[in-house]
Amino acid sequence: MSALRKEVVDIDYGQELNSPNKKRIKRNKKNNNVIESIKNTVMLAVTFVLGIIIVYNYAIITDKQMEIHTLNKDIVNLNNDIAAYEITLESIKNTNSIEELAKTYLGMNYPTRKQTVFVDFKYGSPEETQDEAVKAKEKGQNILLGIVDKVVSFIQ
Repeated sequence: MSALRKEVVDIDYGQELNSPNKKRIKRNKKNNNVIESIKNTVMLAVTFVLGIIIVYNYAIITDKQMEIHTLNKDIVNLNNDIAAYEITLESIKNTNSIEELAKTYLGMNYPTRKQTVFVDFKYGSPEETQDEAVKAKEKGQNILLGIVDKVVSFIQ
């Protein structure tokens, strides 16, 4: 039957009602309440400051991500512009378009045979080559070719 019995244990917490230390215990409880309230206030303040720091850092991260996104968009736009300029440059470099621009805006035509001068390089003295050029001019070979070229350019 000993298992069914409950033994009463008297625990002494050191607090007796008629004790002379009664006032001291009350003061300790007051100090404990003040200390606990200060601890709670400090913990609340620290938690609040940490929360603000975390939110601020997330705001900075978001701002940087937006800047990166904007820069990536600018890079894509600049690459598209570069591609468009390369296409335009290729069309401008085309010799047919250059020839067409020269004819329409500058009024340029191909040189006629009369305007063309062929230089023959011969090894010898420069006076001999000048004499031959003067002789060819005197013969008047270029007159007939100049007239033919004028007629052809007029027809075009």
